[in-house]
Amino acid sequence: MRILHIISSAAAGGAEVYARDLSIEMAKRGHEVFIVFLDRASEAGRDLSFESSFLNQLQEHNIEFGFIGQKARKNPLLGVLSLRNLVKKFKPDVVHSHLYYGAVFALFLTGVKRVYTHHNIRLRANKHIYKLLDLRMDAYIGICDACKRLLEGVTKGPVHHIDNGVDESRIVKKVQYIESDPVKLVFVGRLSEQKNIRLLLEAVARVKGHNFLVMIAGEGAFLPELKALAESLDITSKVRFLGNVIDVKSLLNESDVFVMSSAWEGLPIAQIEATLAGLPVLVTNVGGCSEIVTSVGNGVVVEVDLEEYSSALETLVNDYPLRLQFHENAMKNSWIYSITTSVDKHLDVYRSL
Repeated sequence: MRILHIISSAAAGGAEVYARDLSIEMAKRGHEVFIVFLDRASEAGRDLSFESSFLNQLQEHNIEFGFIGQKARKNPLLGVLSLRNLVKKFKPDVVHSHLYYGAVFALFLTGVKRVYTHHNIRLRANKHIYKLLDLRMDAYIGICDACKRLLEGVTKGPVHHIDNGVDESRIVKKVQYIESDPVKLVFVGRLSEQKNIRLLLEAVARVKGHNFLVMIAGEGAFLPELKALAESLDITSKVRFLGNVIDVKSLLNESDVFVMSSAWEGLPIAQIEATLAGLPVLVTNVGGCSEIVTSVGNGVVVEVDLEEYSSALETLVNDYPLRLQFHENAMKNSWIYSITTSVDKHLDVYRSL
């Protein structure tokens, strides 16, 4: 098949990395793949070096790509015309959009099947947009059960549940899980309102017992505010802001616990990466986070509440046997979130169309 994916940018976001992994695995299986980006990294204020690495990986697997340009966010006609030009060049069988802008642009194409994946538990667009998509969208995909139910509430088309997956070739599994000092906790993600890092930092200030260190890997507008908060809480000796990390697999392998305190989510790629690496996790009960923990049995899920989060964090820091059991469960059960499983299900959807 000839498959065209539309994503926001060549950035370190979960949806973007997931779409890249899907594309590479599809290309490995002999399908022709093209990726359309809405924004350049320079337009979206994202890391330029990550974009360069991202695009190089696509080229290594003979995946073509093109750019629409951020101006299309304010002028949809530009998006429609740019996408039509790229489609005319590539001639895809399936146009699969991973953001609603792309899905709207794709409505004006002819001779293709259209698929839209919703990557979050929040709609992010007016619900009437989805009535528009229903006019010509052939299939919808929710990346977790919660996302599937959300889509079913606003659309009339068929909604498929396909869990996110991760390419295990870019995971270094933590084969030996030994007790360490300090216990290394790691967060990977964009420093944004969604990720709710404030909750994590406030919980860190309450934890007592074993020596520990929190490593925060990611970029975003909230960085100055979060650094100031760490100083005001007097926890700068326990927190490291690492910025954007290219070698995430090594960072996860060197860590003991993955932590995430999000206010809302879809099915986080970072959590899946940590799970495949063999890490115990502490996550909030938002989106599909609990679905991963329930399926794998490798961690603790709490509500978005400071008391609950602090208590669970303290337990994980001080209870090595519990962490070891979570690690063993992750090593045994995490295979269900491999990218190969996800691609199998995507190709089944495409063929059904």
